[in-house]
Amino acid sequence: MTGLRRRKTDSGYARGEETRARIIRTALALFGERGFDGVSTRDIAAQAGVPAPSLQYYFESKEGLYAACIEDIQIAAMKAVGPALEILDGLLDADASDDKIIDAYCSALDGLTDFLFGSADASSRALFIARRIMPTKSTLTKKDLSKATGPRLQERCGKIIARLSNGAMSENEIRMTSMTITGQLFAFHFAREHFKALLGYDEITGDRLTTLKQIIRRQTTLLLKACKSKRA
Repeated sequence: MTGLRRRKTDSGYARGEETRARIIRTALALFGERGFDGVSTRDIAAQAGVPAPSLQYYFESKEGLYAACIEDIQIAAMKAVGPALEILDGLLDADASDDKIIDAYCSALDGLTDFLFGSADASSRALFIARRIMPTKSTLTKKDLSKATGPRLQERCGKIIARLSNGAMSENEIRMTSMTITGQLFAFHFAREHFKALLGYDEITGDRLTTLKQIIRRQTTLLLKACKSKRA
């Protein structure tokens, strides 16, 4: 993992992992609230309850810590969505029925919904991703960005649309349709003030999470099946 220096003993390593995770959680919240330039490493260390040199020890620099925050989000997101994507890939390779493939993709979106709204750090992650202002000297590369769950979901969605449309949709139509489908959740994720004005709340509780997943699944199924109707 980015910037992690392993300790020699198991107990020491466990403590190091706990400290590292606490620093990342704190940094996610502060970077999300204030942006990259609005927070110092001393601010993060103080709020995390660790000595300031700890940040350099684990992450080498502020940029390294920021990159570690992104990596942490990517890992958590893929943990939530990855198993469903593996099942989906298997169904696509096996040329399974359209209904099974659509249901598997909806299950992947279920996992993403749980990650975006059901996790303890959901609000901090949302603010962090919304700002996403990286300094030009960042160590994060385009290769690292390819690990993000969003592009992987969109790629799978594009494959499903291409299969369902059977050549009746252009590449541009496929991409735009895929963005429409995968973007449903992010409207709630990033525009919380907007849906607070419309719905009267900005918190996704357990019952609301269940309802949201049902709506996303229903809409996704309808949108994908609409692509099937374009077959020649």
